[in-house]
Amino acid sequence: MIIHIIKKKKAGVKSKKYAALLILIPALSCILVLLPSFFHMNKTNPDAYLILVIFLLIINIVNYILLQSVLKAESLAQEAGQLTEQVNYQRQKYQQLGDAYKNIRGFMHDIKKHLFYIETCVNEEHYDRIIPYARETMSDLEARYCTVNTGNLVIDAFISNLMLRTARHNIKLTTKLKIDNDLVPCDDYHMTIILGNLLDNALNACLEEQSGEININIQTIEHTFTIYITNTYHFPIGEKPPEDIENLDFIHGYGLKNVKNSAEACGGFCLINYENGIYSVTVIIPEKKRTT
Repeated sequence: MIIHIIKKKKAGVKSKKYAALLILIPALSCILVLLPSFFHMNKTNPDAYLILVIFLLIINIVNYILLQSVLKAESLAQEAGQLTEQVNYQRQKYQQLGDAYKNIRGFMHDIKKHLFYIETCVNEEHYDRIIPYARETMSDLEARYCTVNTGNLVIDAFISNLMLRTARHNIKLTTKLKIDNDLVPCDDYHMTIILGNLLDNALNACLEEQSGEININIQTIEHTFTIYITNTYHFPIGEKPPEDIENLDFIHGYGLKNVKNSAEACGGFCLINYENGIYSVTVIIPEKKRTT
């Protein structure tokens, strides 16, 4: 029973209160068995001794079954809580995508108005107004709308959102985005999980830094779709990096696990490394075959 509890705790189930209550019966049983009077009963009244032993055995079996049920219920409750957090996280990311769609619709609406004005200038032969107006319009659109334009909505929306957040927290951000959207192997669902978790992971790590830096490199190269993200992170003085660095997660504890699962679902893999104050994550997925 003790071994069973230890295994459950290693699996992440915390039930100290219930474990203490349920261990009480086996502990009392052991104490009772070790009492001299208990051994003496075997000689003076063997029938009562046998009944008492059977009774203790039944109690401990029921106790063990109850322990398993309690720990299983707690494990299911933890899983339900994690699923709820993941759903809320996905809802937040889809909200960002929804905002990006609205942004595009607003962009198209403004473009139509500008084109209508230019058409009017042409019809009325006011050609001298077109070039100044076009330059002013381009400057206005660049300032108001998404500055990232890779052709992939998820990448554009999330990187643009990260630019705003890093600027708000004075975190240095550098990006290198060079992709052929036709070759990107991830659908929007998996891209949201992979990129959303990686960017949040990097940002949260840098929030603890005095001068955090994030570097993002996303490209389709050599028949692969590669996401390489690094961020600064220094452990507190006296604290060493964990040996299982791949389990180091700066978000909700299972974000990188979801990244790995999505990368593997797309036929790729995820690598995590930490060296000299730099935390890095690499996701490599074979590119999608070009359709002809």
